[in-house]
This record gives sequence, C-alpha cells and structure tokens, in this order.
Amino acid sequence: MILINRFKATIVIKKFYMMLNNLKSSVLLSIAVLILSCNYPLNGQEVKQTTEAKKTPVNKIVPTSNTDIDDLASFIAGIHASNENKCYARLDTTSKWINYAKELDKMFARADTFRFVKMKSWADSELIKNKSIKTVFYPFSGPDFLNANIFYPDVDQYIMIAMEPIGYLPNICGMHPDSVNSYLNTVNNSLTDIFKRSYFITKTMDTDLRTNKVHGAIPLISLFIKRTGHQIVSFEKVGIDSLGKMKTLDNYNDIKGLVPGIKVNFNSLSDKKMKSVYYFRTDISDKGLAKTKGFKTYISGLPKSFTYLKAASYLMHGADFKEIRNLVFEISSTILQDDSGIAYSLFDKSKWDIKLYGKYYKPSTEFSYISEPTLEKAYQTSVYRPISFSLGYNWRSEHSNMLYAVRK
Repeated sequence: MILINRFKATIVIKKFYMMLNNLKSSVLLSIAVLILSCNYPLNGQEVKQTTEAKKTPVNKIVPTSNTDIDDLASFIAGIHASNENKCYARLDTTSKWINYAKELDKMFARADTFRFVKMKSWADSELIKNKSIKTVFYPFSGPDFLNANIFYPDVDQYIMIAMEPIGYLPNICGMHPDSVNSYLNTVNNSLTDIFKRSYFITKTMDTDLRTNKVHGAIPLISLFIKRTGHQIVSFEKVGIDSLGKMKTLDNYNDIKGLVPGIKVNFNSLSDKKMKSVYYFRTDISDKGLAKTKGFKTYISGLPKSFTYLKAASYLMHGADFKEIRNLVFEISSTILQDDSGIAYSLFDKSKWDIKLYGKYYKPSTEFSYISEPTLEKAYQTSVYRPISFSLGYNWRSEHSNMLYAVRK
C-alpha cells in the first residue's frame, strides 16, 4: 500500500514540475516579487499578522527612531514640527493640514474657555497638594490623559488602564497624501466626544480605535501630551509578568501571560522635568484579574496614589468589579470621581473624609437601572458646593457631580 502511494506521489510531483515549466517566466517573476515584498514592511507601518501575532493584536510597531517621535506627535496634534525634520516641515505647510490644525486650535480654545480653565481653578482651590504623592491611578481611562493632567499636572507618572488597543503612531512620511488627510480627519472625528461630553464613548472608540483608523490609544495620548505643553522623549514597550514585575520588551509575545503596556516618557517644555504615562490594555473585572494575577500584584504594589475615576460606566458598583474596587481603596491617598466610579455607600466613612460637589440626579438613559439613595440623601443633607464646569454623563443637563474622598 505504501509503495502504491509513493508511486502515485511521484506521478503527481512530475506533473507539478511539468506545469511549472509551462508557466511564463514573467509570471514566476511577479510571484517572486510579491513574496519578497511581503517580508519587508515599511518602518512604522503595521506588519501583516501571522497566526502567532493574531493572538496579541496590540503588538504594533512604533517609529524606531525616538528623535522623530515628538515631531510625528506634533504633526498629529496640529502643532508645527521642528524645522530639522524636512518631512513634517513639508507636510505641515499643506492647506489641509493647516485647516486641520486650525480646527484643533478652535476645539481646544473652546474647551479651555468653558471647561479646562474652570477645572484648573477648582483643582487649585479644592484638591490637596501633597508633593509626596507622585502617581495618578486612572482605571477605565481610555486614552484620556487630558483630564487627568488638568486635575493633576504636577505628578511624575500616570497609570492608565483600559481595553482599547495600545496601537502605534503611523508612518506619516511613508503614506500617500490622501491617506494622510484621511487619517487626520479620523483623528479629528475621534476627539468630538471628549470635547463635547468630556469623555470618550466606548462604542465610538470601538469604531475609531479598535480598527485601523486612528491606530489605537497611543496617537490620542500623544496628541494630548503635546497639547498640554509637553515634549515626548521616547516610547518603551512594557509588560507586567505573572509575578507582577514590569518588563521592558522588544516584543509583547516574549512572555506568556503578559499584560501589555506602553510607557511614554515626556517632559515639560518649561522645566524639562521627566514624567511618564503608562497605558495598559487589560480586563480588570474580577474574571480578568483572576487570569492575570500578576497585574493585581502590580497594582497592589503601586505607591500611594491620587486616583481619578470618570465615566466609568458604574462598573465598580457591582460584584463583578470588587477586586479593582478594593485595590483602589488600598492604594489611594485621595479618590476624585463622579458618581459612575465607586458607589457612595461602599466608602467606609471611618476611613475617608468625603466632600460632595455639584448636583446629583439619578442616571437616565442607558444607566437608568442605577440607584444610589444614600448618595442622593447625602447631597440633600451636606453642604452644597457648586462647580462651574460640566463633567461626566450629565454634561448636557449641567447636573455634574464630583466626590472627593481623602484618606483619614
């Protein structure tokens, strides 16, 4: 039986070689060129995923030259790049980029007048200035470095956690002009919600960040870093291993069970003080943390932090996010949040001094099932402290609320 199969295989192979010999050389050359070209992606562009890469879709490429990162981020942020980079110096003189930059200027100027200036003034007068606290902990953040930096501009590091892909900065200089303009339009559109509502909508981010439109969270984080007056120094791929240790990596696939992240190093243009944003993509529900126990260890080992929670979908009100809620209580020196963070009734009043700001109204629309009678009663009996800016889910009705808890 084996001999018969070998004989049949030999006939098949001979026929195959005869077919190859009949192909025209030009076709063979075309096939060869196609095969070779697939192995050499342009620097900064996404590599076609292999079976292994599909398991870790966040394993994208960022520009390998750190000297170009700040210029690239500046271009995406609508800020003129340094004259040293001829590529961006040429691109940011086009009429479409100039219009894009002007539109971003208007968006930031409008938000600065109606929200940011008021937030900064409120933070200066109400938030504790403890210089020994160097960390902002911001779970459920999405790419929102902007609001965290407005409230806490003087810390050394921001720890952000969300489910949106990490992504990468695209190779603008290697793109067709039409593709560049299309990309900038997508970036502009992706910012609509955070300027209009003060937060990103998850469903919209699914479209903008999970596909190859904006290319993940990194472009928007970089844009916010630039627009808040900073210079980006470098990117580092990092990850948290099963023991809760942070690793600097060349590839996210190097360690099994790794929670992938990226570290963006930047400094202020005024004082050149080095700071960092860490963005980790992982599920921090109880089920998610059960699969990544090392990440739970990492969070527990963070220094005392200023925790910030906004538009967190009321997830920590329920039993499915008990672990991250307990971790927030464990590591926080202060907790600043709207009512979508941790339920008021879950704060141990013997451990936390709590101040309430703004107005509280029961959530409507998609969160109408949420009920907090203890918080509603607390607002009725506590000292009324108004706020002059809108933030969170009630932005439209100007019924924004803020809870500020300080550890006793």
